[in-house]
Amino acid sequence: MAKLPILMYHNVCADNAESRGLTISIEKLEEQFQYLVSKGFTSIFFSEMEFNNSPPPKKPIIITFDDVYVNQLKYAYPLLQKYNLKASFFVPFAYVGGYDDWNDGIEKIMTVEQLKSMDSSVIELGLHSFKHHPYDGLTSKAVELDFQECQDFIQNHNLDIKNILAYPYGKFPRETSEKARFFNQLMAHKIAFGLRIGNRINRLPLKTKYELNRLDIKGDMSLSAFRFKVKFGKVLF
Repeated sequence: MAKLPILMYHNVCADNAESRGLTISIEKLEEQFQYLVSKGFTSIFFSEMEFNNSPPPKKPIIITFDDVYVNQLKYAYPLLQKYNLKASFFVPFAYVGGYDDWNDGIEKIMTVEQLKSMDSSVIELGLHSFKHHPYDGLTSKAVELDFQECQDFIQNHNLDIKNILAYPYGKFPRETSEKARFFNQLMAHKIAFGLRIGNRINRLPLKTKYELNRLDIKGDMSLSAFRFKVKFGKVLF
């Protein structure tokens, strides 16, 4: 079976000394993009996952960025254009044009105009909940309200958002009946794919569309560790 690694990024910074945790420097990000291109990976959108009834690329990969920070527009977007790569950016709609108030409230979030400014052949936009609340702590009613608030924002601002959902913090209900209820809600809202973290490599064809694993790429990760993770999943050193 073909492998499908899905990379997960967050903040991007200019200073290599600040590259740690959920923040990666532009230098390290470029080094990783160079590696992917040199090894023949083909970046794809989630919306291309059907492959139009044709075989997938030989080495497909999906690049994702959570939270639509302005620093992603400033640093990551030009690199994606430079290396002819595609990425999926996931939007927490309540904070568009503001700050990451679910976190420490210091990082700026893109405005509607900035979201619309990005080339749709480079970036596809997806959902990251409305208020960045973990889904495993929400009632069924609260999940419905979350989806309604997302859709109202999308329609009111005429945004092109694909029906792909990155779960905040990678969290979703795990108890069997609650998970089934949650996945049924996703189906009712025509969500095509749901993304957890997992740090494992997906296999094609996919066995499930609502538990896709992403590889958590950290800012202090060496290139050798990145290469290992893209190939095998969990980093063991």
